[in-house]
Amino acid sequence: MRYLAIAAAVMAILAGVIFSTAGKKMMQAGDGAATEVVLPEPNSAATGLFKQYCSQCHGLPALDTHTAEDWPRAVERMVTNMASSGKQMPDANERRAITMYLVKHAKQ
Repeated sequence: MRYLAIAAAVMAILAGVIFSTAGKKMMQAGDGAATEVVLPEPNSAATGLFKQYCSQCHGLPALDTHTAEDWPRAVERMVTNMASSGKQMPDANERRAITMYLVKHAKQ
């Protein structure tokens, strides 16, 4: 009976992982293989914050995914998504640093 309870708990955890990642868009190459996004200023605090917060729900987007004008709205949309899904949230200063980093390296 104890093993049945453990197996049920493991199944519940696996189901949660599967359903929490369903539909999440990952950065992929045309052939479907995952790609690593090369980030400018790899040792900067802003890069670290971007990686820390933005990879909680999906693969890191290429910085030229949005224009400098579009990134602030995208960040706010993602913060709203993070809040509704119970993810760790950046504080106001961290959010500002992430946004400035994305705007600086956005699609021209």
